[in-house]
Amino acid sequence: MKKPLKIYLCDLTYDTIILVSDTIPINIGFIASYLKKKLQAKVEIELFKYPNDLLKAIKRQPPDILGLSNYSWNSNLSEHFAKVAKKINKNCIVLQGGTNFPHAQNQQKEFLIERCYTDIYALFEGERSTLNVVERYLKKQNDLKNFFDEPIDGCVFIDPRTRESTDPKLIVGKYLERIKDLDEIPSPYLNGMMDKFFDGKLTPFIETNRGCPFTCSFCHTGADYYHKLNKFSQERVKSEIEYIGKKSKELGITNLHMADVNFGMYPQDKLVCEYLLESKKKYSWPLQIMATTGKNSKKRVMEITSILGNMFSVNMSLQSMSEYVLNNIRRSNIRHEDMIAVNNHLREAGRSTKAELILPLPGETKKSFIDGLNKVLDSKASSVTIYTLMMLQGTEFKTPEFRKKFGYKGKYRIVPLNFGEYDGEKIFDFEEVGISTNDLSFEDYLSLRSIALMVEALHNGKPFEEFFLYAKQYNIKPATFINSLYEEIFSAPDTVKKVFNNFIEETKGELWESEKDLTNFYKEEKNYRLLKQGKVGGNLIYKYKSKSLTEAKLGWINYLADQLFKNIKVQFPGINLEKVKDEIEEIRIFTKFKLEGLLDFHSEINSIKHEFKYDMLNWIDNLGQKKLSEFCLKNKQLYFFEYTTDQINNRNDYFERYGKDINALSKIVTRISNLESQFRKVRNSEVHKPRDIYQKSTELFTKYALSN
Repeated sequence: MKKPLKIYLCDLTYDTIILVSDTIPINIGFIASYLKKKLQAKVEIELFKYPNDLLKAIKRQPPDILGLSNYSWNSNLSEHFAKVAKKINKNCIVLQGGTNFPHAQNQQKEFLIERCYTDIYALFEGERSTLNVVERYLKKQNDLKNFFDEPIDGCVFIDPRTRESTDPKLIVGKYLERIKDLDEIPSPYLNGMMDKFFDGKLTPFIETNRGCPFTCSFCHTGADYYHKLNKFSQERVKSEIEYIGKKSKELGITNLHMADVNFGMYPQDKLVCEYLLESKKKYSWPLQIMATTGKNSKKRVMEITSILGNMFSVNMSLQSMSEYVLNNIRRSNIRHEDMIAVNNHLREAGRSTKAELILPLPGETKKSFIDGLNKVLDSKASSVTIYTLMMLQGTEFKTPEFRKKFGYKGKYRIVPLNFGEYDGEKIFDFEEVGISTNDLSFEDYLSLRSIALMVEALHNGKPFEEFFLYAKQYNIKPATFINSLYEEIFSAPDTVKKVFNNFIEETKGELWESEKDLTNFYKEEKNYRLLKQGKVGGNLIYKYKSKSLTEAKLGWINYLADQLFKNIKVQFPGINLEKVKDEIEEIRIFTKFKLEGLLDFHSEINSIKHEFKYDMLNWIDNLGQKKLSEFCLKNKQLYFFEYTTDQINNRNDYFERYGKDINALSKIVTRISNLESQFRKVRNSEVHKPRDIYQKSTELFTKYALSN
């Protein structure tokens, strides 16, 4: 009997500072399960997530075939290991696959010419195309020099005999049909292939369907290939959730990441929610679910996901509020009045919504963006995330015609924390981001990035919600208040100005004209040390949100109080200013105590008590519908601000898994529960059980972002 073919399949993540991609790699699990089903004892497959594990394995026993995922966050890392494998075994066939690949053949050719250690690229879904590569190897393993004599269906490659010529030839196989019945792929959870990745570091990852009916130009799944929805069976999904739940309980894992791009939009998702709720009851998993909800059918999304209550948040993927811009990217949004109705309904049900905008999209101006931001904030979305446009391979933003039409200028930056030194070589992954267009200058970009930081640091997660509630009773809108804070930043406390100014400088400094300039700079040891120390190269929005809530927390509280008072003084000249000052002071103290210890591992977590003149909790429950003055008490009331045992356990879990430095904190605010679940709970002297500050709000809130 022939020796089985040695195959390594890898979905690598950088791990220099923290695990950047911290999900269980079901993508390679699907491919491995499919190969084993079809080829059984003919193949021996190992799966890898961590680079150094792969390095040891290649040196110990080099594979016959090395399969590598290729995304914007690990593209160069994968190519580096292709080189390592080729140097040890020149006959190793290297196959890559993933979304970071152009659709146009001339661009595919350029891409593969630059990646000289990659032999073959698998197009779109990888199970069948990878099988074709492995079957070709089994057929040609005694005559590998003829391996590339014919095209491989589902794949493209450069004819190796022409690679060094003046005219390299791109060989293109036939496009393969997608797998319609996804149960044709055995579950990598249920067959045990994923067991090694239940290590307490990685987040469980499940997929219940594949496909997307939308054609958004900035997204990979906007391609025609993905339009039809294909599903895994409900029985399989239920069994996977049960399997993962048991293992997660043993490890104390609390979160789940879902690969579905429109979760909640389809009737079958209701059953998935029921399975997840049952798992929560049995195994205390999941407590938080990271997912992208459907872009349309919001009523159905609300109804279906309501089963999950505070485990789940509805995502409003808006991208822009300008009809002109939306037409340019072939997208339609939920109507503004419907968005308000959805948000009001969810708030009344004690649930959260997350809205997303992208900057800069084609045709967007500074004014249209701010107008749109005002609409979104006024719609009462719980969280508004503003992403910087990533000009991804496989989207129109990488095509010269599209870029010329809208005057796009791009610059390069390191994908947050995606760097490392492996086998003695420094490796970096970077992305091209849009920084100006015909309609939006680089200066506009910088100012809107600053406002994006303020929205994230001050509005999202309600760290300073009481100030916004108080502003509301004077008809000061959230975006108006934030804009006034931006305009008056020169008068802010030094801690705030330091955070703000450093953010601007890093925003400028993270951008490079070319990939070569970026890599040459950071390969110098002194500059690489800055990356390792976390001083550069991170997610700036979340880095400076974390700094705002730790290093500058009191500064922001004082600045918000001062600016709110100043706004009211200017707009209401005849008002009783002493009374306003007294009320804002109560808000300042309340906010200070509720945030005490937030994201601070070294902070004391003992109970804090203070007497208040106003019934703050009833006022907060009223959501700003009545003035704070209407909640004035005859006698002061003693409030206790406390952490519960569950909160303390969660804090310890987060710090244990992610760490305690600024990069770890940045990861925590993107990867786990909303800040609301991290605030101290409050009780008054008349009750014994502390309550959430925002009773009609989520205890645990879903949030996920790779970069801003």
